[in-house]
Amino acid sequence: MGQMDGMVAIVTGASRGLGRAIAKEYAREGASVVICARSQSPTGLAGTLEETARDIRNAGGDVLAVSCDVTDESQVNEMVRQAVERYGRIDALFNNAGQMVLGESIMEIDAARWDQVIRINVNGPYNCSRAVLPVMMEQRRGSIINLGSRMATDPAQGGGVLYSASKAAVHMFSYCLADEVRDYNIAVNILSPGPLRSEGSAAIPWTQRDWHLRVDPSAVGPCAVYLSLQDASAFTGQLAARFDFGATWGPGIG
Repeated sequence: MGQMDGMVAIVTGASRGLGRAIAKEYAREGASVVICARSQSPTGLAGTLEETARDIRNAGGDVLAVSCDVTDESQVNEMVRQAVERYGRIDALFNNAGQMVLGESIMEIDAARWDQVIRINVNGPYNCSRAVLPVMMEQRRGSIINLGSRMATDPAQGGGVLYSASKAAVHMFSYCLADEVRDYNIAVNILSPGPLRSEGSAAIPWTQRDWHLRVDPSAVGPCAVYLSLQDASAFTGQLAARFDFGATWGPGIG
C-alpha cells in the first residue's frame, strides 16, 4: 500500500531533474501521475517527457504524459482536460516547471529575457493552479505545491534580481492563494528544496564548488509526498524547506 494510492497528481516540468524525481516518487507511492513538459528543451538539457514516462511504466506505475508549455493557457487547459477525462479527478498539483537565471545584473537582462523568465516561473504556476482549481473546488479537497527558493527571501544567496524576484512572487502567490481557497479545503504550500545535483545545476559552472554538498533530486520525494497529502485542515500556507545541507526532510518554516 502506498501513501498516495487512489490519488491523481500532476507534475509540471517532469522531463528531468526534480520534476522527474517527484513524478517517479508519486507513482511509487501509488498515485496516477500526469506529467507535462515542453516537447523540446529551450536550454538543450538532456531528458525528455517520454523517458520519464517509460521509467514510471517500467516500475509498474500509471502515467499520462502530455506535451505542454505552462506559459500557454490553452495548452495548460488542454492538459488538465485530458487528466480529468482519463482519471476523473485531480488531487495534487506540483508546479515544478521553471527557469533558473543566476548572477546576471539588471543591465544584463533585457526586457525580452525578463518577460520570458516571469512567464515561466510566475505565470506557469498561475496558469496551472487556475486550471485545476475548479476540479479541486468541486471535490472540496486538493493540494497545490509551488516550487520556491531560499533566494526568494535572502539576497545574499546570489539569486540575482530576476530569479529572486520571480521566486519571491511565487512565495507570495502561494500564501495569498492558500487563504483564498481555504474554505474549499485546498492546501497551497511552497517547497524549497535547496541546492540539488540536477541537470540544470550541473550546467552552472560555480555550482561545482559545493557539488559534494548538494543532494540528488530524489531526496526531495518524501517532502513532496507529505505536501501532496495535505488539505486546508492540516497544513497550508506554509514553506517546507531543507534547513541545511544533509538535513532530514520535513515540514517547517525556513
